Amino acid sequence: MDIDTSLGIIGKDVQEYVKLAVDEAKLKTTRALSNALSQFLASLVIICTVSLVLGLLSIALLQWINGLLGAPWGTLLVAAFFVLVLIVLCACRKNLFRDMFVKLFIDAFYDEDE
Repeated sequence: MDIDTSLGIIGKDVQEYVKLAVDEAKLKTTRALSNALSQFLASLVIICTVSLVLGLLSIALLQWINGLLGAPWGTLLVAAFFVLVLIVLCACRKNLFRDMFVKLFIDAFYDEDE
């Protein structure tokens, strides 16, 4: 076997290796993106459901407090509670949201196996 034939075979093997490496990267990226998207959508569904339940509970609480007090002071109490919750969420937004998504994407794109 001469050198040109050997180099041709090595060249074909290198091309096939690069093609397989690109295919593997595509598959890993697809898997990571699908996992991240499914976790994001699941979180979105949970957040929407919890928001709806909290909204309905706050309306029920509002009507109950207004019935107890006989005046619309319950509206102010419930509004003040939600303002406090909003302030706490704004103060903790970095820890609650950004760090959560950073961890989600790190887990999605970097396998523990490697």
